[in-house]
Amino acid sequence: MRVGDLVTLSSYGAKLDSLFMFTDNYRTQWHNDTRPLIGMVIRTTHTDTTRYGHNYYSKNELIRYHIKWFKPTAPKGRDGSYGGDYFYRKDLKFVSKSI
Repeated sequence: MRVGDLVTLSSYGAKLDSLFMFTDNYRTQWHNDTRPLIGMVIRTTHTDTTRYGHNYYSKNELIRYHIKWFKPTAPKGRDGSYGGDYFYRKDLKFVSKSI
């Protein structure tokens, strides 16, 4: 996944307790919002492994993806509206790749 790719929540990300209210099914049922949640990868950062060492983190947790969502009511990060402002790779899926 690179900067400029269009993404949405994966099935794993939609099942996280902090992100379920941002899924298309939830918003359609409870808020009558039919526009899909789509965002763009604006930045990637690497996890600082100096504190616990490289083997402490899984391969999924080494790269953090920062997303700019195209909707005003979107999650800040994988903790929903609170906490960190990043997602892991398994929280996201491609909508379209950048060229």
